[in-house]
Parts: sequence; structure tokens; C-alpha cells
Amino acid sequence: MSKDKNGEKSSYEKMKELVLEGRISPGFRLTEAFLAEKLDMSRIPVREAIQQLVHEGFIERTGKNGYQIKEYNEQDIIDLYNYREALDGMLVRLYTQRVDDSQLYYLEMNVEAMDEHFKNFDQHVFSKIDQEFHRIIARGARNQYMEHQHEIILEKVLYIADMIYRIDEEKHTELLNPETYRKTYDQHCEIFNAIKERDPDKAERAARDSVEKGLKQALQVLSRRH
Repeated sequence: MSKDKNGEKSSYEKMKELVLEGRISPGFRLTEAFLAEKLDMSRIPVREAIQQLVHEGFIERTGKNGYQIKEYNEQDIIDLYNYREALDGMLVRLYTQRVDDSQLYYLEMNVEAMDEHFKNFDQHVFSKIDQEFHRIIARGARNQYMEHQHEIILEKVLYIADMIYRIDEEKHTELLNPETYRKTYDQHCEIFNAIKERDPDKAERAARDSVEKGLKQALQVLSRRH
């Protein structure tokens, strides 16, 4: 994580937190002046941060001088998951082909941590373990370009999932339940076992299947919210 010379978070990091944590609603019109005041920063670094987030697809232009947090529609979600399916599949394939026993140990520890966590379940902690599973594989695939794209896609998927699966305050219901997390764990086990068998075809299929199931679930929940 990049810092400025005083060790403070950069304008890019601060602005991205506003987006990912939902502190600015999708569709809300943004200007450089508004963001500079909100972040207590000058407009030049804010302008640079905006351009980076536009490039990453978190912010989009509206009119001549305005911006807004991107609103993802159903087709956006389908396209994003399709991209992630292809990327995750190839990363798992490369990881399976290149992993050694010491690297495989860390992935196994992650899977065991996820299983252990069901005894004292916490959604936030479970999500962190889930994310680390995919990051271990992305790093171990040893392709810096794919790893970089994977991190951007993972952040977008997490952001969209937060919008889709957040608690429905009016109905006082959770759109996710423990069984959903158990399915995630089972999918990770399937991927891990294929990797352990050193079977890249089987591992890639398992990874792609996991993302495909995630898309179907996301679209089902999205339809319930409308």
C-alpha cells in the first residue's frame, strides 16, 4: 500500500476507501472541489486519483466536469464475472503447474482456517480468509500482469457483492446465510484437492465452476432486491 512521504494514505487510497466502503452512494455527482474538501487535500492529487479510479472502472465521467461512482447493472455484473471466470481459471492452472510443496502448505492452511472458522462464525473474518485464498493462488501463479488484473477484479467483485448482499433493513433479513458460506468452503476444497493432485485441467474447471455459481447466485439475489 503506497504512502506519501509522511506515511499518510495517498489521495488515491483515501478516495478508493470512500468508494469501496460505500461512503459515497453510486450515482452521486462528484467534482474535484467536493472531493478535495472531503479528503482535505489539494485538487492536483485528487485529480490524479480520480483519473486512476476512472481507469479502474470505479468512477465514471458525467458531463464536462463531473464524475460519479459507477452504478453496475445486470450486464456489467455478467461481464465482470465472465472476465473473472477466465482469469481465475488461468491463474489456478498456472498455480497448479508451478506450485511446490511449501507453497501448497500455505493454501492448505487457508482452507483449514476457513473450516475452523465455522465454529465461531464471523462474516468479515470469513471474507478475509476467502480473499486470501484467491490471492495466494494469484501470487503463486507467478504472472505479474495477471496478478495485477486479478486484484482489480477482486476488488470490484467485493464491491458489487457488498451492494447486492448487504442487509435488507426493511425486511430485517440477511441475503446470505451460513449455508452460502459452506458452499464457498466446499468449492475451495474442490479447487485445492485438484491442485494437490497436480491436475491443471481439473483445477481450472473447479475454479471456473466456482465463479459461475457465484454469478448465478448474485443474479438471483439481485432479482429479489427489485
